[in-house]
Amino acid sequence: MFGLGKKKYKEVHVDHELVEEIIDIAKESYPNEFSAMLHGLVEDDILKIDELIFLPGAASESGAVMEIFMLPMLSDDVGSVHSHPGYSAEPSGADLQFFSKRGTFHMIIALPYTEDSIIAYNSYGEQIPFSIVRE
Repeated sequence: MFGLGKKKYKEVHVDHELVEEIIDIAKESYPNEFSAMLHGLVEDDILKIDELIFLPGAASESGAVMEIFMLPMLSDDVGSVHSHPGYSAEPSGADLQFFSKRGTFHMIIALPYTEDSIIAYNSYGEQIPFSIVRE
């Protein structure tokens, strides 16, 4: 059981079209990283992630930075997604620090930028399962 504020969830479902969008953006951004926040809601013990929230920031081959203070207070952000320009989706020290401060579900997509190259993490940097669903 995971928690998002007072709401608890047992599963995470990510919309298939959103995953396709993440893949496309990662490919277009290469060799730079991209980053965005994830929007989602808990319904029936399932965290349903359905949108990206883009914030001003900067990106390079070695990292991506978002201006989190620009995020509206009531945005329903649940975590983040970003790309790595290499073949490893392991979180860096900076990623782990960010995960611990913002949200409960984080995704990293690495080369070759496919559904299979996306790994999800909780706020502690531990890998967690998720399902890609067609709604």
